[in-house]
Amino acid sequence: MDGDRTEERVEAVLALRRSGRGAVGRDRIRLLEELDRHGSIAGAAEAVGLSYKGAWEALNAVNNLLPLPVFAAQSGGRHGGGATLTEEGRALIRAFRLLEERLERVTELFASGRSGLDAPVLLSRIGLRTSAGNAIRCRVDALRPDGIHQAVTLRLNLTTCLTALITAESGDDLGLVPGQEVTALIPASLVLLATGPAVTANGTVNCLAGRIARREDGPVSSEIGVDLGEGKTLSAFITRAAADDLELTAGARIWALIQAAHVIVAID
Repeated sequence: MDGDRTEERVEAVLALRRSGRGAVGRDRIRLLEELDRHGSIAGAAEAVGLSYKGAWEALNAVNNLLPLPVFAAQSGGRHGGGATLTEEGRALIRAFRLLEERLERVTELFASGRSGLDAPVLLSRIGLRTSAGNAIRCRVDALRPDGIHQAVTLRLNLTTCLTALITAESGDDLGLVPGQEVTALIPASLVLLATGPAVTANGTVNCLAGRIARREDGPVSSEIGVDLGEGKTLSAFITRAAADDLELTAGARIWALIQAAHVIVAID
């Protein structure tokens, strides 16, 4: 009988993969989170129900996904040593959870039958509703090889450009060309804010000028909306104490600092 049926839920599954290598999905991201929490591979393995050897192999598989390691192990043997996440590991977790949240929202709309939009428009609208990160539509302005990396200059508007530093292999896979429309994904927690005189940008750090469009305070943190001009906005999550120290108020000039390696380039 229909009344006895358990309601089934459609779930989105996200996995990251490089050519010829195993996929990194939710289980391995959780392993990274437990590693950060426990400070050791043994502790993380126990938390997720893996053997030490299984956890070590899984973490090394994640390392193979990125140009830099996601964790640093300390000496001490199988159970005596510790391990810590690197900045690349933390950035991977933030990016994965951000993309997973957006994919889940899209899935819910399709499963409910309430979406009549085509995929690119739907993804764009979902991104605008997500307060945890930024999805900014822009154009590829220039491409510059940089060893194993590729620097991608993204034009946000007539006066503002953003640099993304991606692997050369990723650049080839995406097939980026000047003039192409793409979406820049930037976790709001990785956007730093500064006031005062102009901050000099370089090849690894973006410095975007803007004005504070809004400020929403919580008990511990604040979400700051930065108007970059010509309809482009950027969200940043900082502590409320930092927002008070910087005296952030609507209309004030602000600098948004973003590491080029933290900018994710997505294509339709």
